[in-house]
Amino acid sequence: MHAYLNPVAYLQESRSSTSNVILVADQYPTESMKMLIFKKERIRKTGENMKLDFLQEEPKLVLTYPHKSNFNRVGCLSMVILSFIVIRVLNHLMRYHTDFSDKMIIAIVLIVAPLLVWFMGYYLFINGVKLEIYENEVVQYYTYGSRGRSVLHFKFKLDDIEQIKTKNRPFHCLKMTIKVRNPIFCGLHEKKLNKLENVSIILDRKKSDCFMQEIKHFHRK
Repeated sequence: MHAYLNPVAYLQESRSSTSNVILVADQYPTESMKMLIFKKERIRKTGENMKLDFLQEEPKLVLTYPHKSNFNRVGCLSMVILSFIVIRVLNHLMRYHTDFSDKMIIAIVLIVAPLLVWFMGYYLFINGVKLEIYENEVVQYYTYGSRGRSVLHFKFKLDDIEQIKTKNRPFHCLKMTIKVRNPIFCGLHEKKLNKLENVSIILDRKKSDCFMQEIKHFHRK
């Protein structure tokens, strides 16, 4: 048991920018004071290191579709209107029960059903797929999961890229197809695949130029 020199103990909180806590020496013994100061300094340094690690993990370049919000708003509204029109037409044709009306119903279903499936697939692709490039030359490829959320699919290095192909797309975009050698598959467990894999993404042309500059800069090292 340590004997306290002064029975009156108090804490005074500093109003400085660092928000340090000033402890009165009379409140605690010298050993306890040193231990408290050591713990506070260690917590402060640990917090700074965690903040720096978080900043280092941020990707330096993210490639994704630049018009997601417009596509989701216009595309979803168009599909709702189209579905409403198709249902009204089908209900109207089903009242006649003739060979012609039956053929029209089959034709409409054969045309509209694949269109709806294509739109849902394209919607998931647009909203889920992205490519992240980090400072340590690691590339992470995300594909779409449930409800269009991005799910990490492949990890690889810039050095693993074998070939890049691009095709022009509307609205100043292009589709980039990257052939990757032996990527790491990120499923339930990470597994290195000993084969070539293709990854595709639709991105802005300016971002595509930035990515190609990263590739050139990497090969110059």
